[in-house]
Amino acid sequence: MAKFLLGNARHQLDDKGRMRIPAKFREALGGSCCILPGRAGALFIVPEDKLMETLEAVREANAFANSDANDLSTAITANANYLEEDGQGRVRLPAELAQMVGIKKDIVFVGKLTYLEVWPAEVWDARYSVLNPDNLAKVLDRLKNLGV
Repeated sequence: MAKFLLGNARHQLDDKGRMRIPAKFREALGGSCCILPGRAGALFIVPEDKLMETLEAVREANAFANSDANDLSTAITANANYLEEDGQGRVRLPAELAQMVGIKKDIVFVGKLTYLEVWPAEVWDARYSVLNPDNLAKVLDRLKNLGV
């Protein structure tokens, strides 16, 4: 991966639940990538090689053992989907993942260095948009408390 994934971009799902990953993020993601449930109401788009790095620790888990590693492996792989571009550069957002986080139409892609988060726009705006003065004040206060 040549670049970090930084910034954000707004898009919309089309009538068939497809989206375009913004060009500035596609290059940094590289080739094959997967989408899976993330944290705090977002989905993650992760390059396949980064997902494999994450799964390395749990990959060797004994399938018959009752272990955290085996449970984690199942939770990740059962809910992950490869994203395949069509001829017009669109990828289908699995309906169950969209429903899980409440995506209806408007989405925000957020770069997180080595992966993307995909947020319902309403949730992103309410929690993180620094265009909202209350959110900006909260971010600045948190940075101050961290000593930054």
